[in-house]
Amino acid sequence: MKWTPLVAALLLFPVCVMASVRDEIAAMEAAKPAPGRPMAPVSTRAVSAVPGSIMQLPDGRKVSMKDYGVVLFMQAHCPYSAKFDPTLKKWADAHGIHVWAYTLDGGGDVSFPTPMIPRRYTPDEPLADEILTFFGNGLPIATPTAFMVNVHTLKAYPLTQGVMDIPTLESRFATLIQADLDHADPQSLPPLPASSQVTPQ
Repeated sequence: MKWTPLVAALLLFPVCVMASVRDEIAAMEAAKPAPGRPMAPVSTRAVSAVPGSIMQLPDGRKVSMKDYGVVLFMQAHCPYSAKFDPTLKKWADAHGIHVWAYTLDGGGDVSFPTPMIPRRYTPDEPLADEILTFFGNGLPIATPTAFMVNVHTLKAYPLTQGVMDIPTLESRFATLIQADLDHADPQSLPPLPASSQVTPQ
């Protein structure tokens, strides 16, 4: 059988692809911090979205944005939700991030016209289950408030409370993903950025 350059190239292609994947995995493993070492500080410039809903973290690791989602608490009558929600939706849609929106006043807005309503599973519960789950750590109940959630483990991290611009949101998102990947102590996380643009409950 006579080997043409095209046939030879096609036979070598899987070997090249496997080597490339192996090199990428080795680079990602090398970038992981040693146990007990603090995470590298997150720089907004180091966070980048690449095609295929992948985010590159400041430490070089790449993660699928499909592994994370956002739980948003909003209100139809909150001027800050009206300001923040379109920004969040546009950013989430661009990166393939699913947003689960809950309304605290029963209504939706342009970005999330049919949000879910938190509900009590038993009449003796003081607050709806979703409120207790997300705000049970002492975070004030206010809108807009968003949490990053690992869709596999359902572990949630406070993302923002109040209006936040996209560079700050991406930086915070990357910090929380790193914390999730490294199983970091929540007490070691940077504090939630303060904002006066919230509607308290």
